[in-house]
Amino acid sequence: MTVHELDLAGITDSGLRADYLKSSRLFREIGRGRFLGRYMFPAAKRPYFDVFFSFVCYVDDLVDDVNRSTEVRAQRLDEWERAYLAAVKGETLEVEGPPSGDQETDSALSRALVHMMRTWDLPYDRVPEFIQAQREALTTYEYATYDDLDGFLQSVTLLPATWINGLFEPLSAEAEELCKHTITAFQLLDFIWDVQEDLELGRLYLPVEHLTKFGLDRGDLIREVGSGYTSDAVRELMKFEIERARKHLDAGRSWGRTLHPTSRKFVELDIQTHQAMVTDLVKDDYAFFNKPKKGIGFNSAVMVPRTAAAAARAAKVNRQAERDGYRIRRPYSPDAL
Repeated sequence: MTVHELDLAGITDSGLRADYLKSSRLFREIGRGRFLGRYMFPAAKRPYFDVFFSFVCYVDDLVDDVNRSTEVRAQRLDEWERAYLAAVKGETLEVEGPPSGDQETDSALSRALVHMMRTWDLPYDRVPEFIQAQREALTTYEYATYDDLDGFLQSVTLLPATWINGLFEPLSAEAEELCKHTITAFQLLDFIWDVQEDLELGRLYLPVEHLTKFGLDRGDLIREVGSGYTSDAVRELMKFEIERARKHLDAGRSWGRTLHPTSRKFVELDIQTHQAMVTDLVKDDYAFFNKPKKGIGFNSAVMVPRTAAAAARAAKVNRQAERDGYRIRRPYSPDAL
């Protein structure tokens, strides 16, 4: 993020600008290839994009930090929530002793996120609901049924998805439902792609009832995935899971067309990225599961040319939108109320 982008966004308060800049640097560090997506938006919207995705990635990393015990991770979620609630009230977070780097980051990100959500009329009061769902996920190591997994999807995955849909400026009422299909597909594909990594971390996001359907159990997946050999049963299971995800991907494929033109290229590229995941997963009779590899992102070799092309097309779309009178909304200010 640059000070020029903050100027274009109309964010003038020096303390808030520092919070946005810190959040953007955090996003660059932990956002993996997703950070490149910011360049598909008008410069004035990038500060808001950075803060939102920094928040999502930051909380995910708190939950998934295997270098910390479950108890410490739960404590970190509690600390972040306290910082957020203080930011909502406009209060300074009370801490014992000198603030740590974690506490400083919690507070800066929280203040920027509250401002971002108020600016875009998003339900900032529901953020603690998302944190509670993450807290519950900390001690959930498998899901017996798809209905059980759907509870995770609704609260951890789709709740923030509806917020990003608002940032993308939907033009029709159907945008939210299409968003939910698309983001559900993304999450299910991530579960399939990361199945070996998740198992090594003690977690399984494929419903146990699906394994049973193919005569498998958790131990079978632990033994086979990544071993260089996968049985017909495992391949049939993965085919079943991929098809479920693909149906959601197809159902939400028109999401971009229901959004403001300045948001479409990012969404279209994200869909292409996950379609590339499907291609890799099924290639050579599901050989991927013999030796799983790192995920596909905007900065991966297969996507870099498409990312560059999407950014170039987005720049043209954004310039045209501005010529046609498009302007970013005015930032939230309590003085304007």
